[in-house]
Amino acid sequence: MSLEWDSCTLTFLASTLQYLRLNTICPEMIRRFFIGIIFTLVALVANAQTSPQYEFPHDTIFKLNGSQIPVDVTTVTPTYISFVFPGKPEEYTIERKEVHKIIYKTGKIDILNQAAFTVLDDSMWEAVWMTEDKKEIGDLYLLGEVEAKSPSSARSPAAAKKGAIIKLKKKAANLKGTLILVTKKQTTGGYGEYPGYFIKGIAYGPEPPEEGFVPGSQRTSVKDAGM
Repeated sequence: MSLEWDSCTLTFLASTLQYLRLNTICPEMIRRFFIGIIFTLVALVANAQTSPQYEFPHDTIFKLNGSQIPVDVTTVTPTYISFVFPGKPEEYTIERKEVHKIIYKTGKIDILNQAAFTVLDDSMWEAVWMTEDKKEIGDLYLLGEVEAKSPSSARSPAAAKKGAIIKLKKKAANLKGTLILVTKKQTTGGYGEYPGYFIKGIAYGPEPPEEGFVPGSQRTSVKDAGM
């Protein structure tokens, strides 16, 4: 906002002045009237210039310990998250297993780990990462093998693949996994048949498996899984 007046403002002031003159108001009252208007406009301009400017929103990282960090997230991987603090060039990283969720400035929400793993959120499977690169496993714990096939209701190859992947991610989430190393993918169904899709992998997570918990297949170490 500036002190420059547009044509509408000047026209209004001129019309007001003409009205006051026609109504035989003394010049001293006219002068006081316009001085009051000028002081009011100056005060409005000064207030606008000193008011805090609107700040561009940032991403927010919610840690499992309850703390929140306003940042700009740059990279999200199966093992860590990179970010920069607003207005600073240095990039920092935090382990993925320490983060509960990220709320992006766009409004998108990524649930990475359920707080204390006490309640499994229905949407937690959406944050499960799928990869065929063994390097992305990092220091995650081996939880067990998972496999899934497309639902019989799938009527297109795309729907069959999507349905199988969703089922696979949900199985990994039930094991408290955050990453699936895909070991097998297969499309089924020929001419005249409904399409199908089969996918298999190994689930990994940031926490070791619960003592006494045995998934569908044996798991003792990364080496046992053919790594």
